[in-house]
Amino acid sequence: MRVGVLGGGLLGCCLALELAERGVQVTLFDKNAALIGRAGAANEGRIHRAYMYANDPGFKTAAMMARGALSFAPFMKQFLAADSAAFETSLPAAYVVHRDSRRPTDDVAAYIRVAREKIVEAANGKPAQYFGQDISTPPRRWTRAQREAEFDAGAAVDAYETSEVAINPLALAREIGSCVLNRPKIDVQLNCEAQAAEDEGGSIAVTIERSGERIRQSFDHAVNAPWDGRNALDKSFGVSITRPRLHRLKYGVSIKLPPAATAPQSATFVSGPFGEVVTYPDWQIYLTWYRACLREVTKSVSRQIGQLAVKGPCEIRL
Repeated sequence: MRVGVLGGGLLGCCLALELAERGVQVTLFDKNAALIGRAGAANEGRIHRAYMYANDPGFKTAAMMARGALSFAPFMKQFLAADSAAFETSLPAAYVVHRDSRRPTDDVAAYIRVAREKIVEAANGKPAQYFGQDISTPPRRWTRAQREAEFDAGAAVDAYETSEVAINPLALAREIGSCVLNRPKIDVQLNCEAQAAEDEGGSIAVTIERSGERIRQSFDHAVNAPWDGRNALDKSFGVSITRPRLHRLKYGVSIKLPPAATAPQSATFVSGPFGEVVTYPDWQIYLTWYRACLREVTKSVSRQIGQLAVKGPCEIRL
């Protein structure tokens, strides 16, 4: 069996590794000159459990994130060394409710209680799947004094201590990318952008553009996994677009504190135009923030979808 994986980000690379592990011959395409060079590496590395999504009243996102968080380390340990730098975790994160949060404190408190239940349910009796931690312990609500010792008293109106951590995304990208390149059953083709996929009656023909030339390759199956352009590829294969896609603009900066500095508390601010602080044991600090909440939803199938044009400090055009 031959499978074409379109997109060499973290998702595409993990799919390729899993398929190759099962004996499948994989061809992995990416339009960039290296694997996992975009969102898979440029992120805060947070392995979110379930606490982030207080705006989801049905808790479907919480349940999905809980399953993903518990699956992350066991999956990666199949391919990376036990002492991999990718498993070096940040300081545990606090969840902080900002005064301008879209959810009041009582709503966030209720959400966190149910989200914790989703995590325990997903663990299915194996509470140590999350980096060896016992996740059955519920988040602890900070006292006012604890909150005000870490944050601006006028901005942070509530906070919860959790054991949620982040990993090093650059190390993960580097090591997973190297693992993919060294798998004999994975043929990596870089600087190749998937343009279309068509049913050939029993196989799938994928059109790839490389150096201005279009090339067709046939596969038994193809996986649509690029960072952008997924709608256009779906449409080329006759898959209808039934729901809008959301595209987010997030700013981020990584800094290194001097050894004598006091490291800030790792924290996630919910829920609004805020962001996260991730503090690693080596005093590397990663700051991210969203300048605005939801601005627009689109069903466009343009190949440029996902490449946000920024005009000024906060005006976003899709």
